Amino acid sequence: MDRREELLRVERERWEEFSALIDRVPADRMEEPTLSADGWSVKDLLWHMACWDREAARELERVRLGTYVDRDYDTDEENMRFLEEGRRTGLATVRTELFASRRRVVEEMAALPEVTPPAEEWFSESAYKHVDDHLPELRRFVERRPG
Repeated sequence: MDRREELLRVERERWEEFSALIDRVPADRMEEPTLSADGWSVKDLLWHMACWDREAARELERVRLGTYVDRDYDTDEENMRFLEEGRRTGLATVRTELFASRRRVVEEMAALPEVTPPAEEWFSESAYKHVDDHLPELRRFVERRPG
């Protein structure tokens, strides 16, 4: 198995668990601000994931087109911007964007002629490593009974 296939396999495994957990969250709990100690909701998390996947897809496209330029991101600032943006976005749109951005980042990874270090970093950090970062809190939320 080559490196791309391995990365896509790991991402698919993590996504399956993440997606299954999302499916277990009732609609009336999606905006409950108890996912994290910072007052995030599941909806906030979904938008956060969608935004980083969208950004990663753009960067992977740049790698594929030969226009990639490494730049610094202020992750905290981006996360705050995404949070504010997501809180003004309806749940249906958030869910649609999550699935669309995830599909796009996977497609961009699959379309690369080779897996370069920047491509692997963007894909790994936005895909399976990012899911790994948030799976524990999502598991706890799903297992916790409301009220």
